[in-house]
Amino acid sequence: MKKYIIIPILFLSLTIFAQRHYPGGMNRENMPKDAVVTGNVKSEQTKKPVQFANAALFSMRDSSVVAGVVADENGKFVMTGLPYGKYYMVIDFIGFYKKVIYDIKLFPHNKNLNIGTIYLKEAAENLDEVVVNGERSLVEYKIDRKVINIGKNINASGGTLVDALENVPSVQVDIDGNVTMRGSSNFQVLIDGKPSVLDANDILQQIPASSVENIEIITNPSVKFDPDGTTGIINIVMKKNHKSGLTGVINSSIGTRNKYSTDFLLNYKTKKIGFYIGANYGNRSSTGTGNSVRTTLLNDTTNYLESESERTHQRKYYSVKGGIDFYLNDKNTLSLSGKYGYFGFAMGSKSDIYEYTLPVTSDYYTINDGTFEIGGGFYSGTLDYSHNFAKKGHTLNFSADYSVRSGGIENTVIETESDPTFTNNLNESKYRTFQDRSRDRLRIKLDYVYPINEKSKIEAGYQSRILSSGGDYVYENFIEGIYTEDKSVSNDMIFTRNIHSLYTSYSGEFAGITFMAGIRGEYTDRLIHQLTSGEKYPINRLDFFPSLHFSKQLSKTDQMQLSYSRRVNRPRHWYLNPFPGYSDAYSVRQGNPALLPEFIDSYELAYNKRIKKSFFNIDIYYRQTNNSINRIQSLMPDGKILYTFDNLDKEYAYGSELSGNLQFFKWWNLYANINLYNFNLEGETAGETTKNNSYNYDGRINSTFMFTKNSRLQINGFYNAPTVTTQGNRKGFYIISAAYRQEFLKKKLSVVLRVNDIFKTGKYITDTEGLGFTSHNEMLREAPVFMLSLSYKINNYKQKRGDRENMNDMDEGGMM
Repeated sequence: MKKYIIIPILFLSLTIFAQRHYPGGMNRENMPKDAVVTGNVKSEQTKKPVQFANAALFSMRDSSVVAGVVADENGKFVMTGLPYGKYYMVIDFIGFYKKVIYDIKLFPHNKNLNIGTIYLKEAAENLDEVVVNGERSLVEYKIDRKVINIGKNINASGGTLVDALENVPSVQVDIDGNVTMRGSSNFQVLIDGKPSVLDANDILQQIPASSVENIEIITNPSVKFDPDGTTGIINIVMKKNHKSGLTGVINSSIGTRNKYSTDFLLNYKTKKIGFYIGANYGNRSSTGTGNSVRTTLLNDTTNYLESESERTHQRKYYSVKGGIDFYLNDKNTLSLSGKYGYFGFAMGSKSDIYEYTLPVTSDYYTINDGTFEIGGGFYSGTLDYSHNFAKKGHTLNFSADYSVRSGGIENTVIETESDPTFTNNLNESKYRTFQDRSRDRLRIKLDYVYPINEKSKIEAGYQSRILSSGGDYVYENFIEGIYTEDKSVSNDMIFTRNIHSLYTSYSGEFAGITFMAGIRGEYTDRLIHQLTSGEKYPINRLDFFPSLHFSKQLSKTDQMQLSYSRRVNRPRHWYLNPFPGYSDAYSVRQGNPALLPEFIDSYELAYNKRIKKSFFNIDIYYRQTNNSINRIQSLMPDGKILYTFDNLDKEYAYGSELSGNLQFFKWWNLYANINLYNFNLEGETAGETTKNNSYNYDGRINSTFMFTKNSRLQINGFYNAPTVTTQGNRKGFYIISAAYRQEFLKKKLSVVLRVNDIFKTGKYITDTEGLGFTSHNEMLREAPVFMLSLSYKINNYKQKRGDRENMNDMDEGGMM
């Protein structure tokens, strides 16, 4: 699709203007316009194609614009329908120096001119400039995605990807670091276009921002991608150097209250072989406070539960990765890579709970001391093979990867009866639970591209995803000094799912409109086997997922895009297990084996405008979700709250996202984004008809001041407005952060000092209401947080701009 839809903000495309006269006074209007100019644009440093470079043809007589085109993904461009005459050509692209070619002559005997290969020099080579010519923006808008350049977000230095995503369009982050995309937590995370062995939020909390080149937000993917996820894809493009010889980068950071991390990446490359090795380690702790009030009504008696708590969070992780590329010849490349590591998250919560009833007063005082731990090891291996046929753009790619994740969730609860002062401890009860989250996954994928001509191509592919996952649940009471399993609650479940996919798409151009149309078919064979009860819940189904993309260049600075895709969100296996689970004395969790997958129809219209070095972007979108999956709370006969999942009839959201990047001066750049949308929920839950509607908005701003060539200050902030939930609402909140970066040793060494949540405003407040109960919850995270980060480049390490892995798969999101 990249070959046919023009990138919205990275180029200044030039429309064709008919000139009144040929040089020398000839009348152009009566002369044929059948001349053709072709060429190829490559990087002078890497000798690789410069995708989507701009080529503009000017008249030698008056410097008026005659034609303008954009190179394809192979760096090739073609100008057709040209009048005869003498011209000069200007070729440029963001991040490269401009090149001018003079003395271009088109006449009847020389009307098909190939000017050969034009080499552009990367502007980033000149490190002594105060402002590098063609410096990238924080956010770039490409043909089918938003690209966030992590290096421009100083506030992410020393943090994880969650810190980087706090200032990203279309993405929201709550105070616990949970990420949503246009209001939904159902999105997919890819790493270099491939699925992660970890779940989405786990991988975002683990990967250091310093090891990432950029983040790509894709809200309406084509059929080449797996259709999983309500709102699209977050693709993480890791740093991978393309210079010959030995290069690398080392990063370290330390923060207040036991926050520290380090990582490194080393590369070595020759003409025939290239390999890399890297590792990271992190240990981050944080604190927070909370309070809640819950009211339940049973048999004319109102029960009140008031709680004040202190929380601690700790994330520990490490990993080692490596890979090797064999450049067999100009047509064939073989790559092998692997990764091994550990991830862990622990949350401790100590709550003072006061429970009383009205009209008859019964007072109970309890101290609840609980720990929640999730973690385990993982490893993965990948084999990639690519073959280029003789015809340009004619390719075949094969990929196979296998991954294993071990470990699970352990929850320990100590409940102690106390007095109104919460100092005298009386009776104590203790129990713990363990839930297995291990899984094995194999993915095999084949992609084929056949270019019909310069403006059209056919793509097709096949994929198999084989998944097996454990679901053991063990409940143990602490009796007479030892933990004893309660067989009446413990249960065992096996989950398997195989998905086989075929897709095809056609890209072309008609009447000045580039388009891509495709369809994907998926056959799902899924089985939930509840071993304890002996029940089985099989599913065998065939689903189809079409997509359409259109693009029209309105002028040299204006472009419009229209897209549609059908997507699916499959419920995870713990959403489906019918056996109850217990997290404390007041709550019960239970899955719903009858839960259906969500099916999403997504429409998007985009308009892009560029004015010199500034740009503006407007997205209008509509998304309807059928069989919407929601977490439901209901009151049980014994006064406990049951947490489960259910399908609503539908959920739909429509809105507009506005973004702008303004270059006021060479030393001041401002990026702003605001998302305005309407959110609706309709259906029946827990015996009640649900129909919630709200108008919402969230915004973010990033202001960068470049004092000298080696120093800059960045201030950013975001605001999440109030919104409705399935059974209630969430209050709005905002966070402001700042960072200062100083570079030394010709930019080999950089030091960053940042402070997050300066004014301690990251407060999370929710209200929930159902049949017979209400609840109010408040949480406040640790703030402000100070971080100091250092980064050192070995042999001027840098990644080639625009280079990234093939994005041809989705993460394993749901489980249906």
